[in-house]
Formats: sequence, C-alpha cells, structure tokens
Amino acid sequence: MTAQHKPVGYNDLYLRIIISLIAAHIIVSFGAKESFFQLLIAWYYYRDLFLSFIIAFLLISEVYLVTVKLDKHFDWLGETAKRIGLQLLFGLGLPSITAFFLATAYFGIFGYNIFNTYYLQFDFPVIVLMLLLLNIYYLAFYFYKQWRFSESRLTLSPVQADNEKKTKEVIVVQEGSHKIPLPIENISYIYHDGFYNFARTNGSESFVIPQSLDELQQLLPDRQFFRVNRQTLVNFAACEHFRQSQFGKIELIVSPATKEPIIVSQKRARQFKEWIER
Repeated sequence: MTAQHKPVGYNDLYLRIIISLIAAHIIVSFGAKESFFQLLIAWYYYRDLFLSFIIAFLLISEVYLVTVKLDKHFDWLGETAKRIGLQLLFGLGLPSITAFFLATAYFGIFGYNIFNTYYLQFDFPVIVLMLLLLNIYYLAFYFYKQWRFSESRLTLSPVQADNEKKTKEVIVVQEGSHKIPLPIENISYIYHDGFYNFARTNGSESFVIPQSLDELQQLLPDRQFFRVNRQTLVNFAACEHFRQSQFGKIELIVSPATKEPIIVSQKRARQFKEWIER
C-alpha cells in the first residue's frame, strides 16, 4: 500500500446477513409456480429458505474474507492487473465452485442428483451473477473509502493538524475489521512494510495504521517519537542502544527486536543524537 491509501474496514456483517436472506429468497422462489403470498404459507418455503440462507451466507462470507485478505497484500491501484486476476480467481471462481458443492450436498439431503435437476441451467448462473455483483460492490466500496480518506487529508487545515499534534495521546489502529484505540505510550515503533504501516507495541503485537508515516510524524510528539529513516518512527522508550555504522549512519537496536537492524540515515544521524541525548 502506498502512503496515500489505507486498509478498508468493511464492517458489513448485517449487510451480508440481509443480502444472504434476499439471495436465498430469490433462489427459492426463482421459477416457482406459486405466487409470493402462496409461498409465504407453504412450510417447505421456510425450510428451503433457511438452507439457502446458510449456503448464501457462507458464499458471501467467503467473498468477504478473500477480499479482506487480498486488500492486505495486493492494492487495487498498486498492482491492478494482479489484483483483478486474483479477485476473479479467489473472489469469484472459488466461491462458484463452493456453491456447486454446497448445492450438491443440499440436493443430496433430499435424495436428488444435482445433474438431474435444473440447478445448473437456471439457479447456478444466477448465483454466479450475484457473486460477481458482490465483488463489484466491494471494489466500489474500496474506492469510495479511499476517496473519503483523501478528502479528509485535503480538508485538514494546518491549525487542526497542529492542535492534534499537541494533544495526540491515542492512535486508532486496525486489526481485521476491528478498530482499536492504542495509547501512544504502548507503541515501541511504527514501520512501513509492503503496502501497509504497522505499529509494534511493547508487547510485541503489530497493528495496521491507516495514516502515512508523514502524517504520523506530524501527529506524534517530537520529544517522544523520532523519524529515524523513511520507513521507521521510533519511541524513545524503545531505544536500547546504538552504534556508529558505515558512512556516518547509525545502527539502532530497539525493543521489541526488529527483523533487521534499524539504520538511521546519515542525513538524520546528527538530529538523532541530539534527540537521544536531550
């Protein structure tokens, strides 16, 4: 993910339940001879509606989980071609296969062979179309959220940013679809990895942060956090020791430990020493 984009929290459980119920009704009533009101007084309608709802919810949840997973690793703008292919494969193709096997089991419960029914001819294309529309919905929602995020950045005045910087004590981080308020004193360092920015806590937990490092540098108190390089902001409390490296750079060791040593750039080395020796 680039600095201008953030992970999307869909938070649409209730919407998925409603869509599953509507989809189940469409599948059950599709091609039925009875009218809508006649179906409402037929006991088998509720039996089929319940089983179809379970299948629909499983399929919709599969698309949701695939989309969330792909959002973490393949940005729509950063890797467009690859993301389209993966979304079609895992967000449409895989759920379609799942739909076939679930329907096979459904008909098997009532002693029918799926190939002797009209499911593949009529119902299955409708289900694939619904799955395609669901993928389009998540794509549209993604770009809508990114647009809102970009607008919020543009409308933030210098005065607002300065006030926020003076009072910032909590950063809202993201874990899956959950947003978590994280006190800044619990953050050891903030780093950029792949497409996302992460906050590493003093308890060795990592959370996604929606803001860019440039934004965070403006929000966090200067005496507590220092931008050691383009990829990392460190908390003073997390610094264990440092030593001079080649070409005027500094190698910084922090806690919790990082995969690779943190290198303070030559450009920031002098400021870092002044900050650490305050």
